[in-house]
Amino acid sequence: MILGIERFGAADRRRGSLSAVEPSAARKAFTLVELLVVIAIIGVLVGLLLPAVQAARESGRRSACQNKLKQIGLAMHGFLSSKQSFPSNAWAPEAGTNWENHSYLSAFYAVLPFLEEDPLFQEFESARKQSSSSTAYGLMRRRVQTFVCPSDNYGLENANKWGPANYCLNAGSGVYAMPNREGTGFTHTTESGQNRIGNVSGAVRTETIAAMPGYTPSDFLDGTSKVIMASEILCGTGVASEAKFPANVALRADNNAFDPIVDKNFPTAAEIAAIATAVQAPTAWGSNNGQQWGWRGCYSSLFNCGVPPNWPYPSGGGASGPGFMYDWGYGAFPPRSRHPSMVNVVMADGGVATLLDTIDVLTFQRLGNRKDRSAASLP
Repeated sequence: MILGIERFGAADRRRGSLSAVEPSAARKAFTLVELLVVIAIIGVLVGLLLPAVQAARESGRRSACQNKLKQIGLAMHGFLSSKQSFPSNAWAPEAGTNWENHSYLSAFYAVLPFLEEDPLFQEFESARKQSSSSTAYGLMRRRVQTFVCPSDNYGLENANKWGPANYCLNAGSGVYAMPNREGTGFTHTTESGQNRIGNVSGAVRTETIAAMPGYTPSDFLDGTSKVIMASEILCGTGVASEAKFPANVALRADNNAFDPIVDKNFPTAAEIAAIATAVQAPTAWGSNNGQQWGWRGCYSSLFNCGVPPNWPYPSGGGASGPGFMYDWGYGAFPPRSRHPSMVNVVMADGGVATLLDTIDVLTFQRLGNRKDRSAASLP
């Protein structure tokens, strides 16, 4: 009897022990409160990590951009070694053609062989023998990866389908959009006129010279390490008349903000303020900037240094030619980039640097001028 009681008690204890364990063993899910806490923690971690990931990605894109500018610098020096001068920004078709000079090719065309783009260069050479410039325009639609900044996500698949151009050459310290041989920058272009390089004009080209002479190192009176060769611009959206800042360009039908500038190579703070007022009240907007690396025009292969990088007002200028913006005239066309608060530059000696948006305006202008004999250096 006692043994029976003991057996019953032991069995009962075992059942009690099992019944005590069963509820916790059966629990297989979080409560709602616990789930919300986990989600909140994950959200906080993502919020903390995402900016760091984005910053790391942008750092990589910025480095890639600097590498592309370095390639452009090396290509310009390769041309210098071959031709004893840097290339000008106006390359004509061959004699016997009837191109108008607004169709002339940029310095980037001239250095294609030094960017491992010789097949494309040879196609341009064939195009320069043709009477019409249409074939050359077709070639300008080609995407050359060296000319595309990985941080710019506008205009790369634009309506006009031109070849994107995120890098431009320095046209000088002031507000000249298309400087001639007397310009102050790294390169220059031809003056307006039908089918001419020097003083020859006419419907059919008769000159055999391919381009206006470019500058030599001796033309850089400040030293090549103190003059900007190239920097960044943004691609326009390609949507006609779209008021899109900072991608697109504000157009004016007059030169009222530019005519009063006393020294157009060095506009003062007050004169720059007048330009800012003008471009904030444009008569039209252009969106085809940064879409033709092979064309000689401003904001396709040229920028200027009259106003600081990433200027907080629209790029733009006064009265200009038809079609693409700024076949001639004045304008404020500074470097622009998608990199936060800075632009990358390559100097005329081939060195790559970074310029902050906060750079002193006069210092920036002097870095854009090859012959002002200033002591300005990279900050």
